Amino acid sequence: MDSLARALLPYRDVIGNVAGILTIAQFLSGCFTCNKIRHKGSSEGFSPLQFVFGCGLTVLQLKYSQMLRAAALIRTSSYALAICLVYSGWFLFYTPSSKRSDFWKLVMQTILLVGGALLYTGFEDPVLVKDRFGLLVTILTLCYIGLPLLKLGEVIRNKSSEGLPLPVILASTGASILWLLYGIILHNYFIIVQKVIALGLCAAQLSLFVIYPAPAAGPKQQKRKDE
Repeated sequence: MDSLARALLPYRDVIGNVAGILTIAQFLSGCFTCNKIRHKGSSEGFSPLQFVFGCGLTVLQLKYSQMLRAAALIRTSSYALAICLVYSGWFLFYTPSSKRSDFWKLVMQTILLVGGALLYTGFEDPVLVKDRFGLLVTILTLCYIGLPLLKLGEVIRNKSSEGLPLPVILASTGASILWLLYGIILHNYFIIVQKVIALGLCAAQLSLFVIYPAPAAGPKQQKRKDE
């Protein structure tokens, strides 16, 4: 692995920048959900988890990136946080007043989780904090990447992968490969392990498109899409 890290070192900035672009593309996929909410005129039937939890996760990723002093990671986490904040605001705007309590409950839970984690970094032994905080961020990141698997029951029931976000999963796969290489360059085993497991999750999600292919659009469906 040391020889691979040395070979990749001259391309560190390029790998980090491209990985960052793919990660941002992964987060930008939330635009599709926001557009569906706009067309419906309400956020009812949609979950804010992707957006609100995304805000909390990117705050923690930003903190960990600062610990590593990795410019590419800091830049990517900052952009991702801004995007998730916009999405969360959009979701709240389209949430009826009577339904906003669930949204704020999730926000408070996320704040408590993030606040507790950040508070922990101030009290933990400086020698240990980077590894332990890295482990926490790794676990939460894997949970976020695996969110599409929450639709697994629906996919199996309908025998169709139509509800899965293929562009998101492809962007996540590409970003995971490049961040894996970036982790090797940094000799950071938390990033390496995180991205290896993330690739496994992405592979499992991509396999669903092979096992349960989405039905091809018929003439009526195609006409409706064109309109």
